[in-house]
Amino acid sequence: MPIFQKKFAPKVAPPRAQRLNIGCPPPAEDLDDFRTITLNLVDKQLCFIDGVWLNGLKPGPGGSVVSGSGVNVTDDLLRMKRRMKALEQENNMLQVKLDVLVDLLTENVIELNEIKNQ
Repeated sequence: MPIFQKKFAPKVAPPRAQRLNIGCPPPAEDLDDFRTITLNLVDKQLCFIDGVWLNGLKPGPGGSVVSGSGVNVTDDLLRMKRRMKALEQENNMLQVKLDVLVDLLTENVIELNEIKNQ
C-alpha cells in the first residue's frame, strides 16, 4: 500500500454545450421601454426623466423627449437650464484645455527663439 497515493480524484466535468436555461426562450422584449417611468393621473401625465418628474412629456423613440399637449413651461425651463449648465461646464473645460495648449505653444516658441539666437 503506497503512502503517497491519491485517495480522492474527482472526475473532470464535461464542458457545457448549451446555456443553463434550456427550456426558456431568450427575452424578445425591448428593454428600452422600461427605462423611462410614465405616470398617468386623471388629468396629468408625469414622466421621470434624468431624475426629475416632468409634466406632460412622453419618452419618444431613441430616448428623445416628445412634448405632450399640456406641456408645462416650467418643465421646459428646467430642462433648458440643465442643458445650459452642462454646456457651460463643457465650455469651461474646453477653455482650460485651450489655455494649456497656448501655454505649451508659447514655451516652445520661446525655446526655438533661444536656439536660433545661439
